[in-house]
Amino acid sequence: MKYLVNAREMKAIDSSSIDKIGIPSAVLMERAALSVAEEVDQACGRSARVLVISGVGNNGADGIAAARILSQMGHAVRLAILGSEERATDEWLLQYNIASNLDLYICHQSQILEYINRREYDVIVDALFGIGLVREVVGEYAECIDAVNRQNVCVVAVDIPSGLSADSGAVLGAAVRADITVTFGSCKLGMVLLHGPEYCGKIVVKDIGFPDKAYDMVRPGAFTYEKEDLKSLPVRPAYSNKGTFGRVLVIAGSKNMSGAAYFSALAAYRMGAGLVRILTVEENREILQSILPEAVLTTYRADEFTVEAIREACAWATVIVVGPGLGTDDYVRSMLNYIFQYTEVPCVIDADALNVIARYPSMLEVLTERCILTPHPGEMARLTGKDIRSITADLPGCVREFVKAWGCVCVLKDARTVVGRPEGVFYINMAGNSGMATGGSGDVLTGVIAGLLAQGMPEFSAASMGVFLHSLAGDLAAERLGERAVMASSIIDALPEVTRG
Repeated sequence: MKYLVNAREMKAIDSSSIDKIGIPSAVLMERAALSVAEEVDQACGRSARVLVISGVGNNGADGIAAARILSQMGHAVRLAILGSEERATDEWLLQYNIASNLDLYICHQSQILEYINRREYDVIVDALFGIGLVREVVGEYAECIDAVNRQNVCVVAVDIPSGLSADSGAVLGAAVRADITVTFGSCKLGMVLLHGPEYCGKIVVKDIGFPDKAYDMVRPGAFTYEKEDLKSLPVRPAYSNKGTFGRVLVIAGSKNMSGAAYFSALAAYRMGAGLVRILTVEENREILQSILPEAVLTTYRADEFTVEAIREACAWATVIVVGPGLGTDDYVRSMLNYIFQYTEVPCVIDADALNVIARYPSMLEVLTERCILTPHPGEMARLTGKDIRSITADLPGCVREFVKAWGCVCVLKDARTVVGRPEGVFYINMAGNSGMATGGSGDVLTGVIAGLLAQGMPEFSAASMGVFLHSLAGDLAAERLGERAVMASSIIDALPEVTRG
């Protein structure tokens, strides 16, 4: 597990390291500058001509220190200063004085655009703004950024591309398009959300000496998984039987929509559930019995539905999945009302079940943390009344507001899926690829989460790890087939290898 931090959290970690733990700020800055210089040297080779563009804050101070180190490494370095020295930080003045004493070539504000456009360099180091930027970039700063973006050279950003929000990934008027971003301590939320991946290029996270104690003091609210975290998957005891690993009830499928039930049920089995039961319409009986004979099958007639059709099945289950391919007929509302009122097991709520809840918003009031909702942005828009653009512009914020209001776990599915719980902790998924944007992929995810729940994982952990495993399987499928050829069945086929670690 590794943290993803916003600007406030990163500043607090920095402040705790310096003011409470006692690490000199100059030590942290020197290590930051060295990490930037090493990355530039490695990426561009020795004797590269380097232009470092510095603002007058601490990010600019990092840039000046990096310029000094690069010069000592043998690079031809020019340092360009944009901003009034009267507004400079103490750290910036310290680094500027050192650079001046070493006779580092410095060009000032009036010369910057002219020098950028002359292209007498092989690499640009962007140290204009750091993570604290909240206002839109305008005027000469925007002109400088636009000029940088027009150059066909390698661009290395210090900590974050100037103009990119460290919290949301929004472009604040104008932003540097970096080929490499060297960031310090932890990856910033804005680097992985919205426009972040597009503007950051390759992200290199460098340890510059922030101690674990500083992180413990701040307790960042977002994290992501790495492959090493697969060791947290439920242990399967040797002395066991099929009942040991849980009973998943998949309430899914309508006439001509048997595939959704199949994908969810098969994925639950692939994740290790002991027993899977499908509750679906009578029309799906023959096809599901032929393609997934391992599943117990219970059917009902949609035009004759009563809650008696699900009572025994719900009592049997230790986990319930409801919604994939189910349709939105009136009886689906009756199903959901029964599940919410009379069952106390974890429940994964997806697809058409979400659309029914959106139609009857009072149903949100009975949700608890045992409920895991898995909307995509369109479904989230229907649930919340927000427009899709505002949702995708701030996925964590949307999830935070939703789970706080309704007390459930929410999996907001997007290119960067966000999982949140009411306590304010968030998982942000970094795996996956565009090939997973295919029919049935979401049904597979519900089954993966259900399979983990069946084996005893808590709701938030199962949702987060389920998203991660689902994406790892999607990445493996894309590696085997190419992103264009990935299908839901390809993701399921890759699950066994992924779960072996």
